[in-house]
Amino acid sequence: MMKILLFLHLVLLSVWLGCVLVEAIYEHSIEKTDAMRIFVSRLHWTTDKFIEIPAFVGVLLTGAVMATQVPLTPLLTLQILFGLTAIVFNAICVYLVVRRLRHAEALEFDVWAWEAIDHKQHLYGAVVLIELVLALSIGGYLYVAA
Repeated sequence: MMKILLFLHLVLLSVWLGCVLVEAIYEHSIEKTDAMRIFVSRLHWTTDKFIEIPAFVGVLLTGAVMATQVPLTPLLTLQILFGLTAIVFNAICVYLVVRRLRHAEALEFDVWAWEAIDHKQHLYGAVVLIELVLALSIGGYLYVAA
């Protein structure tokens, strides 16, 4: 059962990490026009609700089940903390993505409000990426060392 959970956890983690990387690419490669801001706002929300949210919720659930099955070592605890931090910051990013979309779809597009939320969402997204890589690195070390 643990092998199946670990496999599922890694698949979901891979989907989540890939999603974060693809979002970063399209977020940072758009032209600074209202039409592109609106387009990327819609695209990001669609990606979040159909791919990213299910992936990180799945990582949380599989990780929680696996954590109850093994003794917690200091390194495993650190890995879990990095993973949980990534999940919390990603949940905040989802909130910001929805707020940004509301600004993009408002009758009068407020580019300044959109840009402020966009900037904050990118900062939080960077934290997600760093925490994911740290958790994955520790997990890889723990897997190889076992």
